[in-house]
Amino acid sequence: MPSIKKRRLLSSDPEPLPGASEDRPKILFFGDPHGDFEPVLEAVKCQQPDAIILLGDLQARRPLHLELAPILDKTAVWFVHGNHDTDSDEDFDNVFHSELADRNLDGEVQTIAGYRVAGLGGVFRDKVWNPAMPLEQAAFASDRAMASHARGGRSGIEVDLKSTWRGGILRKHHSSIFPDVYQRLCTLRADILVTHEAPAAHAHGFTAIDELANRLGATLVVHGHHHESINYLEAGLITVDSPFLVHGVDKGDFLAWPPKAPE
Repeated sequence: MPSIKKRRLLSSDPEPLPGASEDRPKILFFGDPHGDFEPVLEAVKCQQPDAIILLGDLQARRPLHLELAPILDKTAVWFVHGNHDTDSDEDFDNVFHSELADRNLDGEVQTIAGYRVAGLGGVFRDKVWNPAMPLEQAAFASDRAMASHARGGRSGIEVDLKSTWRGGILRKHHSSIFPDVYQRLCTLRADILVTHEAPAAHAHGFTAIDELANRLGATLVVHGHHHESINYLEAGLITVDSPFLVHGVDKGDFLAWPPKAPE
């Protein structure tokens, strides 16, 4: 898991565009781009949001700051990573080593367009932590513990090069959810939780996401990963007494927040 970096001051984020409508969205949440950023560029041009948040599986074909260069002076860019962002060295480097790498919300809470937004990137993998099991039964509590194991720990065991990448954990596990990141988020407070994985109401979701949202006090959860645009309340997947609303966002689609009031 990439180490958490200090953030640059948000005063560098773009100011609202002159003449922008007061009812324009504060945030646009985008489903997994998988290398196609044209829908993102077009939506920002049309919607003029204060900020955008990408929900993982960016798979930028160039460094992310180059892919999004046409809108960097128009909106603040944030993201969480997805499982496919570690498919190849190029996928990894174009996201985690881009000039926007410090805009990864994974494991943090940032104030974005007036909302406190928490991020959890990546996916659950049994070789790290099956969230159906207690945290203390996780195979590895952190990326550091996995890296130590891969290097032979203190035992002096010869390193198995097949279990390391660039001297650390395997590339794919940079998109695994580690318990220490999850636990750190559980101590924070946020209005919105953005994730790659889905909560339990989804057929392939996880109760651990619900539990995190509740710990944060979040009233909105937005996720990608499953390539479906779903308003969980309208779909009957949650009820009106749910502690938080849930939206899934499809590839090429976006969720505008806050939603416009019906006319």
